[in-house]
Amino acid sequence: MDDIAAAADVTKPVLYRTIGDKNALVGALSERLVDAMSSAVDRAISDVAPPNGSATDHGRAVFEAALRGSLGVIDEDRSLFVFVNAGGPGTESFRALVDRSSVQMVDRFTTMRERTGLDAAPARTWAYAMVGAIQVVAMMWLRDEYDELDAVAAQLAALMWPGVSGAGS
Repeated sequence: MDDIAAAADVTKPVLYRTIGDKNALVGALSERLVDAMSSAVDRAISDVAPPNGSATDHGRAVFEAALRGSLGVIDEDRSLFVFVNAGGPGTESFRALVDRSSVQMVDRFTTMRERTGLDAAPARTWAYAMVGAIQVVAMMWLRDEYDELDAVAAQLAALMWPGVSGAGS
């Protein structure tokens, strides 16, 4: 909190009066991160060219673009991502972050699966699995910088797409 107050050029008491405790700060920053990721995903999806191949190919391209958008936000503000994910799975702020991150994915995956005539029930499981996979992969990628952003997005898409599209069910 000392570092945050210093970076904001305010005193620690002013920070606590304005923000509250550390959990409130993590919550507010988590909201900011999820909103930024959601906006980036929406932009990335809108940039995908209309389908000129199969619907499955287009769906995968949209999916990979969404992953690229998410990773782009993480890459742009690495410290924020690490900070909001540092709470661990046992904390309320971490659970809130996962829930908020997952809700839009559940809606999107449900729609994708229904459009292809698949059972929408697995959408929630896939959304939670993907949030977790993205979090772990992003943390290791930030730490090790083992590949380019586009390559990591493509690798995640290749790994996850069968479950989203139903090819793995």
